[in-house]
Amino acid sequence: MTPPRRLPPDFSRSAAYPLFAFDAAQDRGWVLHFGAEDYRRASFLDQRALGRRDVSGWAVDRAELLAALGPSAPLRDVHWLFHIGHCGSSLVSRLLDLVPGALGLREPLPLLALAHGREDPLAQPWEAPVLALLARGFADSRAVIVKPTSVVTTIADRLLPPTGRGCLLWVDLHTWLATMLRDVRLIEGALATEPLRLARQPALPPAQTDGARLARAWLIEQLRWRSLARDPALSGRLIDLDFADVLRDPAPTVARLAAHYGLDVPDDWAQRIKASELLSRYAKDGDAHFDANARRRELAAATEKHADGIADGLQWAHTALDGIEDGAEFVPRLRPQT
Repeated sequence: MTPPRRLPPDFSRSAAYPLFAFDAAQDRGWVLHFGAEDYRRASFLDQRALGRRDVSGWAVDRAELLAALGPSAPLRDVHWLFHIGHCGSSLVSRLLDLVPGALGLREPLPLLALAHGREDPLAQPWEAPVLALLARGFADSRAVIVKPTSVVTTIADRLLPPTGRGCLLWVDLHTWLATMLRDVRLIEGALATEPLRLARQPALPPAQTDGARLARAWLIEQLRWRSLARDPALSGRLIDLDFADVLRDPAPTVARLAAHYGLDVPDDWAQRIKASELLSRYAKDGDAHFDANARRRELAAATEKHADGIADGLQWAHTALDGIEDGAEFVPRLRPQT
């Protein structure tokens, strides 16, 4: 007997019903009801996106979800803003939100579950419906631009082939080390995912200190992206972007990124960016002031305080690159470019 349908008739087409999370062991997921403004407001599509509001939704098993989803739509309009973590990705994603037709999804939980469950046979059947559900938009949506959690880059080889275009956002190693070493919680968060990041990747020299281990995490993502970009099946679909270019000249840099995703910025693009005040606010908390000057002061203080850890990381990276084929191409990325 076919169970009664509970999900809305437009479920298969509308982003108003995101798959909030799934439990692979129970083969069950949770679908919520979101509006376009909920997506624009959310820095993370997890519990923080709910705030203190009551959000309606449905608990469904995978069979019910698949039945409501129907035949999968083409996924070519699902694009990716991958990143190395703590490198300005939230700001870039929010700037892309200003482009007409762009629907930005920031850090959906199901993708994080897929990354952690890459080798879990119970999680793998959820991959296709998760991707199909990401392909939905609103009436004015022309492209979905997903900014996953940084560790989701470990499954980029599975996410990219059936979907659209991708970009890896990064910062130079020196800047990234200064950013990460200033907060023990950032260090612990990055190093907790070492097994996922290092799996199926080339062997690198041992790393003992926090600075060296963080440098290894940074380098492994550069190597992963280079390997993907060399895949003939992904030819012409992948680029990478230094966040320093965004800060140096935001309007044209983000316009080029939008064009990579098949979107055109409006004639008043620079004015829209200025009016949004995104460049003078903390991207994860719009109420907090954080502009280029504040960023420079924070980095300068961290560079001075954690000089030894930064030196450890840079030394490890130079040693590692000496032993990697074509490793010299990454040397300019170790320090800020003037």
